[in-house]
Amino acid sequence: MISQSDNFLSVNSQSAISSSSTEHGVLCDCNRKAKIERAWTRENPGRRFFGCKGRRVRNGYENCNFFRWFDVEKPHGWQHLALLAARDIIREQKEELAVLRNKVTIPNHEGSNMDISNEFVEKFKEKVEECEALKKEVLILGERSAVFRNVLVASSVGFAIILGGMIVMSKY
Repeated sequence: MISQSDNFLSVNSQSAISSSSTEHGVLCDCNRKAKIERAWTRENPGRRFFGCKGRRVRNGYENCNFFRWFDVEKPHGWQHLALLAARDIIREQKEELAVLRNKVTIPNHEGSNMDISNEFVEKFKEKVEECEALKKEVLILGERSAVFRNVLVASSVGFAIILGGMIVMSKY
């Protein structure tokens, strides 16, 4: 028969485990609050259990190997199959994220060197150049608009003066 601590170790070695904090107040063998972990093994996909990674002692951790199931029943039927499918999708997405993170590293706030693919850098440079060209074009159009406005005002004033002069001359 497999002991609870052996079962905990086999869960750890078979698959990824996610954890979350608990407010259930279950104490482990080292007298600490046990955390709820989630097993993603073939036999227990998504099944939660209480576990403890141990306590800190000097230069490491002292393992207490505490284990107790939180979910009393194993998943079965369609739930079991759905959880296995979800586990596989999660693993694929994690792998894809790792690949993408290797391709592009986001720059930190100090502006230190970063690993970004050449294609991304070239597209970024093109967009910066396009932006600068558009800024220049807006400035030129703004200046032209001001010149045309001034010409229009000056011609309107000139026309009014000439028209006024013609009216005054026609009275004499």
